[in-house]
Amino acid sequence: MPVNTDESNPRGDQLSTALLLALLILSATVLVGGIYWGITGFHAAFIQSPKDWVQCIAMSLVIVASFMLARSVAWLSMFGTVALASRMGSWKMVETVGSKGPLFRKVLPGGSPWLTTALVQSLVNRGQYKEALVAAQDEWDYYSKDDKQRTNLGTLAFTAGLAQQGIGSIKESQMWNERAIEILNLSLEQLSKPQKGLVARFASTQSAQALGQLRMQLAAAYFNNATIYFNSNDHRRAKENYKQAVENAKKAPDFPQRNEMVKFGQEQLGRLKHS
Repeated sequence: MPVNTDESNPRGDQLSTALLLALLILSATVLVGGIYWGITGFHAAFIQSPKDWVQCIAMSLVIVASFMLARSVAWLSMFGTVALASRMGSWKMVETVGSKGPLFRKVLPGGSPWLTTALVQSLVNRGQYKEALVAAQDEWDYYSKDDKQRTNLGTLAFTAGLAQQGIGSIKESQMWNERAIEILNLSLEQLSKPQKGLVARFASTQSAQALGQLRMQLAAAYFNNATIYFNSNDHRRAKENYKQAVENAKKAPDFPQRNEMVKFGQEQLGRLKHS
């Protein structure tokens, strides 16, 4: 696997740090300001005679809304920072923010799988396989028994499989690949279902992009598994996995290894035709 040996982009690190701090300050301002306004308004409405219960309820809602909005802005600060840093090749900031995911599991909307996945991907890209596997295993142990959160671990499992392959642990790589295939296929099935309503129409472009990414990862996971089965002379399962790899690669958007994967997979299927 190719390894990124470039230094982290210092300009990107600076800009993403500035974005993170700005949004965190905004989040804190919303939280403190909203709670202060809600409490003072509630107190004023409660002590007057007669009590203004409508105002009390309204101020209670202000407090709750302030917390929810501040939480969303805090999530955006991390998501936006990781997205900007990734785009600018600033892996130091990606890993700094990603490593904080487990600390905010109970606070961030959706938990920490997306943050840890960004961390693991960055580490694998740099050839830091053991560190990536430690982070991936910790996230898997925490969320894998949660049916709702488990569906967010497909990319993490796929990347962990690459890390195991990087250190030459073929059996463990296959295990992570199987996990990835199971979860990614489930996610693919859910995204492929027709959705109705305005929200579904608004999200149609994002869903198409997500489907493409899932197909790409599935193709790679199936291909890696097929190669492992082929090398261990399990030709029947190698054939099944090469077939799935080719089918998913053909449906995926173009990516660097796509044509080679399809060509080699078809060649292998030809060799395994009677297996």
